[in-house]
Amino acid sequence: MASNPSKPKVYRLRGCPIHLDRLGATELLSGVLGDVRPHDIRIQSLATSLDPWARSPTKVGTLMFRKQPALVETRIGKSEWTFPVVGLEKPLVLDDHFLGMTPLNDVERERHEFNCIAISGLASHPFGSWQPKGGDKSFMWIRDELPRAMPDTRLSIYGYDTALVGSNSFQSIEDLATSLIDHIKSSGWALPSAKPLIFLAHSLGGIVLKEAFVSLASGHEQGMHILNLFKGGIFFGVPSQGMATSHLRAMVEGQVNEELIRDLSIGSEYLRSLDDHFSGLSLVRHMCIHWAYETKTSPTVMKNSDGSFTRTGPEEILVSKESATRSLYSSRSSAIFPINKNHSEMVKLLEDDANARVIVDKLQESCRRGIREVDADIGVVSREVRHVLGSPATTPWTGPSHRDGIPEHSAFPNIECTIGDLMESLEYPDLNYRLETIDANFEHTCEWVFYVKQGSLSRWLKNGDGFFWIHGKPGSGKSTLMKFIIQHQRTWELLHRFPSDALQISASFFFHDRGSLLQHSFEGLLRSVLYQIIGKLQRSGADISELSKPLLDIYAPLSGEQSRNWTIGELESCISVLLRQTSVELDIFLLLDALDEYDGGPDFICGILKEMMNMTANSRTRLKILFSSRPWETFERQFAAAPSIQVQDFTKGDIETYCWGIIDSREEEISVALGRIIPAVINRADGVFLWVRLVLLELANEALQGNDVDELARILNSIPSDLQEYYARTVQRIPEKLRWDAYVILEVLSTDLQPGHVVSESSFDMVMAALECSKHSTYKGCHRSLRLDSPPRANKSESNMPIQSDQAPGIDISTATGNLAELVRVGRQYGDLAIQFAHQTVKEFVLSQDFKRFMLGHKARQTLENGYTFIAKYLLTDKRSDEAVDYLRQHEMTTGCSLKDFLDSIPKKYFNQAEGRFDGPLAYAMYGNLQLYLEETLRRDPNAFRKTQERLLSICPYFIEHQSLGDPVPFQKQATLRRFVLEHGYTVKQDPQAFEGFMRQQDSCFFGVWAEDAGNPKVRYLWAASNAAMLITYGQDPNIWINIYRGTKMPFRLARQKKKALHLTKTAALANCLLQHGTPVNELDSVGNTPLDCIVQYWSTEHQLFRGEKENWRLLIYQTARLLVEYGGITKIATREVWEECLSDFQENGLEVTPLRECLDRIQFKKNIRERAMYLIARLWP
Repeated sequence: MASNPSKPKVYRLRGCPIHLDRLGATELLSGVLGDVRPHDIRIQSLATSLDPWARSPTKVGTLMFRKQPALVETRIGKSEWTFPVVGLEKPLVLDDHFLGMTPLNDVERERHEFNCIAISGLASHPFGSWQPKGGDKSFMWIRDELPRAMPDTRLSIYGYDTALVGSNSFQSIEDLATSLIDHIKSSGWALPSAKPLIFLAHSLGGIVLKEAFVSLASGHEQGMHILNLFKGGIFFGVPSQGMATSHLRAMVEGQVNEELIRDLSIGSEYLRSLDDHFSGLSLVRHMCIHWAYETKTSPTVMKNSDGSFTRTGPEEILVSKESATRSLYSSRSSAIFPINKNHSEMVKLLEDDANARVIVDKLQESCRRGIREVDADIGVVSREVRHVLGSPATTPWTGPSHRDGIPEHSAFPNIECTIGDLMESLEYPDLNYRLETIDANFEHTCEWVFYVKQGSLSRWLKNGDGFFWIHGKPGSGKSTLMKFIIQHQRTWELLHRFPSDALQISASFFFHDRGSLLQHSFEGLLRSVLYQIIGKLQRSGADISELSKPLLDIYAPLSGEQSRNWTIGELESCISVLLRQTSVELDIFLLLDALDEYDGGPDFICGILKEMMNMTANSRTRLKILFSSRPWETFERQFAAAPSIQVQDFTKGDIETYCWGIIDSREEEISVALGRIIPAVINRADGVFLWVRLVLLELANEALQGNDVDELARILNSIPSDLQEYYARTVQRIPEKLRWDAYVILEVLSTDLQPGHVVSESSFDMVMAALECSKHSTYKGCHRSLRLDSPPRANKSESNMPIQSDQAPGIDISTATGNLAELVRVGRQYGDLAIQFAHQTVKEFVLSQDFKRFMLGHKARQTLENGYTFIAKYLLTDKRSDEAVDYLRQHEMTTGCSLKDFLDSIPKKYFNQAEGRFDGPLAYAMYGNLQLYLEETLRRDPNAFRKTQERLLSICPYFIEHQSLGDPVPFQKQATLRRFVLEHGYTVKQDPQAFEGFMRQQDSCFFGVWAEDAGNPKVRYLWAASNAAMLITYGQDPNIWINIYRGTKMPFRLARQKKKALHLTKTAALANCLLQHGTPVNELDSVGNTPLDCIVQYWSTEHQLFRGEKENWRLLIYQTARLLVEYGGITKIATREVWEECLSDFQENGLEVTPLRECLDRIQFKKNIRERAMYLIARLWP
């Protein structure tokens, strides 16, 4: 990007010290340039850089020169200049290319709500493309107008190189998207604390952004987090269905970037597939997106006689309205808007441009509607859902909290329990699995760890305290070293204090990201450590009665069952007891491996370890923690003062020993050939044992095929030293006929499974079944394949792992995956075959954005299926519809497509056999929140909902019984789906029993709160209230009589009652909805209760609730009572005494009761003995 001194230009300045304002930055730049006075420099913006990890934060400015510096004028063709400055850590950088991220403004932390990225189009300047044409370059609307219009939003532009003429860049759209993702991550927008994102994308920039979305959706947790941050934005002239490119092809003919233009052409299969993916992803994430289209033709590019190109060609519509709006103009007109300019100028807004106000309105709408709100009636219920359910705990660990969930007046007696019972409840399958499967040290390797002076682990074990950190590169042998330490006699000798009365206890936990949930979670850590410590205390023979009593008090079951599930709070409380105890002298040595494989945030686990150490301050427990991890910035920052060892600095000798040992184990001919190149392997290893193992395995296989030493040396030289590059090379060398098998196996292994699923993470049978199902598009094909060619069952074996590939039945996993996956044995007795990644770094490679392209090549673009897809097909074929739901939903969330064809191919009797819950695939989609399935059904047949006989409204959704109950989002999604089907032809008459069923559930959930089959009554009740309100707004008669049965212990006349919906509701939202639709406020039920009588009765059930639920329940009842009173509600059964008692309870808990007391005068309290008796019966109802 050559500098042209004759034209005004905007420059970017990076590296300004954080304390400088615009004046200070101007003087600094003037000083380093030397030939430009401060008044000749105009800094137009100065904002903090986006690097959240910078130790010395800096600022980034945009500026113009009244007088060009000589340095810029004389170096034509250069676009970046650096200026070292005395006292600054890094030099100042001046450029005019604007590549990467450029922040344009700062927002006060208290006001900061959103981030916005602007991405320019094809062959355009990242900054200049947003500026008006002409000589005056002092105005740029994103920088100069948007910050005033959106003061809570931080704005940035993103620049990338898409020059056409003379370009030697062969970047594909996927490459551009990967680069964008990398810049988003490096800007801190992958952090948990990152603000929601909105975007402005022009032309090719929109295609790149869409490709980035698709790539993020198929990636790991961090990628999903970034994608979830995007709430919407504006696409300007983005060619979703292609654009006119004939004039552009002439510019790139014969160049390596020719394919990029081909992908943008009208009729491009790539663009069609990308748009299908993106539209589904944006839909299921409720993004609010607007599409702007041009209404003027654009001059095309023409080649001049001298070979240059100018915009003097015929005028054309570069991106049609249909392409720019995805043909939404007929179905979603509110999502599109015109800009009366040509393709280039549609984003070049002038000062006071009328289009600016429209754009701001659209952006603000995207901010407001990040997650689409349900309509008015349901919105109130949703707020009550949030209040009653709360949200998952995010507060720091403050110690014991195990009694919070116990009822004040529990009817259950404490059960006598022993330490043995407690130990049994803490144990879980494969508790020692990871430790036992880590490779043992080879011969005398690892022994150096006790003798090196740097860090001196021996000195710390013997006399130190606090923390010791072992860190190193991925694959450098940290886990093997940690296993060596915990099992070596020397460790115990160094820890042993003589003489000492202290009980000496050691415990370890090896985080295992590729293992089961408990093997890489906080709960698993706590349970394992407690199990080891308490078990060793019990076996010590010492008197630990004072120590065990508080532990047993925490564990004591709350029911007649002898065991129950532990909560995190209870486990934390037990740890706290052990660390704060003052009854015995206790030395605890805790060894934790692979903290980087913990499934939560590194800051959290670091904070927990420090808090554990702090707990011992005034106790008789002495704690030492030795841990290992990769050298992440968080660990470096948190444990900078702790002694440490970097593994790869000391393992060259170990690697040499390992290499020669492997050579000696081979046949003589192979050993001789390999022996000649071992020194080169050792020199290139750079401390990474894993690389050495993989390289030796590959070279040994090549030697077996007869390759001589020279050829082996050539192969070695071709092997990348970086593990990720090595894996990319490996998958590209897998034979073409095995590529699909490898893709499926590795995808299934990388799939994140939720707790509670029956499917084992790496079950050999499951993976092989999923592989078979991946080859078929219909239920019949999968069923036939699994029935006739079912994967072989693995024989039980006592051997440990890993096992040799020739022991595996049916398929050679090592060959199929290029040694990236391996067979192991799992289970308590290690008798079942399973498949796992060869190393954690392999999983990271598979989860990277480039994996699919490396594995499938040109087929990657057309491949929609992933690990979730394959497992979902298998589970559906195996008639496990409940377990398939999560995978089907994740398939939609990660691919943007539904599995409609597969679901529609399932016989209807399959759904009818599923416990009678589903009438067919539509009902199953409602059950599982499968939004894209329903959307695609309607797209294919606009009358599908109108014609169906399936019951779609009364389905109890999956999330109520299986999902996290503290999250209101599933409620909103269910409301969205119900509204969707009702707005597209389905009516309440097609499911006539739905309304009555919802109202009965409201009644039964709390009157049966302790019933064994009540499920989660709180969730069921609120879901039923939301459904009932929805049906009323869509034509349901709210005044029908509903038969209620309340058990067989009461006389039949009392047990069977007839009520209307207002008698059964407990929330003000639903009550208001009923009243507004004509329900009388004082209608009597079959036993003479008014709705207000019923509310008072519901208040009287408060004593049955858990302590933590009473406040929420009381508030719901209060709000509803107040609403009924405001509408003129009275009581007929409740006595004045009970009413006063109710009001006193409200008042004692801070609720305003004046409006309720004012209504007492109009309520006629009767003292009829029969009515009082009936009220008492209702109140005392169990």
